[in-house]
Amino acid sequence: MASEIKIYGPYPHHGAYRCQLAVDGRRSWLPAADTAERAERIAHNLVQKMTEQHQLTIEGALDRYREHLTAKENKPQSIATTFYRLRRFFTDAGLAVAALTSRRCAGYYAALTAKQRADTHRNTLAEARTFCRWLVKQRLLRASPLDEVEAVGRRRHGKPQLRLDEARCWLRKAEELAEQGNAGAVAAMVALLMGLRSGEIIARTVRDLDDGGHRLWIPTSKTEAGKRTVKVPDCLQPHLLRLARDKLPAAYLFPGKGGGLKDRAWPRKWVKRLCQLANVPEVCAHSMRGLHATLAIEAGASPDMVAASLGHESASVTLSSYASPGSAGVATAQRVISALRPSLGNSESSPTVPQAILEPRNEKSRQLSPTGF
Repeated sequence: MASEIKIYGPYPHHGAYRCQLAVDGRRSWLPAADTAERAERIAHNLVQKMTEQHQLTIEGALDRYREHLTAKENKPQSIATTFYRLRRFFTDAGLAVAALTSRRCAGYYAALTAKQRADTHRNTLAEARTFCRWLVKQRLLRASPLDEVEAVGRRRHGKPQLRLDEARCWLRKAEELAEQGNAGAVAAMVALLMGLRSGEIIARTVRDLDDGGHRLWIPTSKTEAGKRTVKVPDCLQPHLLRLARDKLPAAYLFPGKGGGLKDRAWPRKWVKRLCQLANVPEVCAHSMRGLHATLAIEAGASPDMVAASLGHESASVTLSSYASPGSAGVATAQRVISALRPSLGNSESSPTVPQAILEPRNEKSRQLSPTGF
């Protein structure tokens, strides 16, 4: 329902002039001006702005917000993620911004909590709060309607991971499809064997594959630490070189329609599809980064080295949210055993992640190792 707005005046005020504004019967004085004409102009400008605010829909505000994020030079994929979350939260895009109340927004959040996991709906709420703070800063709202909405549910650190034998089954199926020329299987293998994010996988170009296929450059990422080069495992080199063959340097290794950028959901879908084909528990692409961290640390790589490989700012992120609990302890135990009984292992070198998956221990080594790894 539209508000009734009236202007009264201008009235003389201490040698100047000012108008009075009435909104739904409630009157308030406006700033004074040195002439009656300027006082009227202040009043009319304010009424025009208030009218625009009451007519501006959430859809229109989102369009302005997109322009704001673009002007800030946010990455296109980051903007896409933001708007995916905002549209999941604000389901009434045609609603006026002025109609966003705390009760209405609390209802939006309650609807999300009923169908999303805690990590997902809490991240969505955080995006909505940032958007509402921007609306306040733009004077499109007087106060954020989300200030009183509290996040619920406990965040989980890390994703469920495949066991080692399951990962080997998964990888055998991926290699089988990769040998047949399936690019999706190759992308999924990159997630596990190299620990790349989905967005990093789809953004790789022919030029990024360097040193005869031995090295992959990641010049842009979500963080500064994400800008890195990653060694390409031997088993992946022929597949990536095949994908790069006869393409221009700027072409994508995994091109989308018309040669453009694929949706970053594509590697995720392939990871899950391979889980189904290999008859192992279904996990997400992000879980493969966690498994990569787990295997690397268990193989003896330092947490700092693994964090750098994954593009993390610190090893604490790797240990708390990626590597499975106890993986560092397994590596420590293996090193202690190797130091005490050299015949059980070589403490000077550690297997790589691909070796850990591709080369299962023989029965003799399983019996000798008290850890079972």
